[in-house]
Amino acid sequence: MKNVLIFILLLITTTALWYFSVIFIPDNINLTGIAIPVDNIHVISNSLFLSLALAASSFAIIILSLKVKEYRTDVSKSLNSNNLHLEIIALSALINECDTTLLRYDRWEDAGIKGDYMNAKSSVRDKMNMYRQTLENRYEDIQRLTTELEIKDTEQRKNKNF
Repeated sequence: MKNVLIFILLLITTTALWYFSVIFIPDNINLTGIAIPVDNIHVISNSLFLSLALAASSFAIIILSLKVKEYRTDVSKSLNSNNLHLEIIALSALINECDTTLLRYDRWEDAGIKGDYMNAKSSVRDKMNMYRQTLENRYEDIQRLTTELEIKDTEQRKNKNF
């Protein structure tokens, strides 16, 4: 809605400038009482439509450039979000694998199979704790990004309303 109002204001301004330029042209053409030759009317109307077309195309270019910037930031945020989610999925898979390995070691110990499972279990637990800590950090990153995006969205909604 704001863009439409700006566009209408731009067209009105362009038309007003054109009208005043026609009144103050060097030949002092009086538009009210004197008959104007056909050539001048075509030139005047042509200049009006060209100036309106120029104003519309410049407005379109400005709006498109702003939209492109907005889409670029949205794409970069989306890529960042996708990377965080992929990392979370990978970390979750590693934690599940560690849990499965620990369960396997527990079953082997219960079955009486001999081996150095205590060192292996502690190594797996250390890795699993590291993965869990990294996973918690990624969740905090996502929460922070979500909060930032919500704040920016509310600010944009407020700006659009005014």
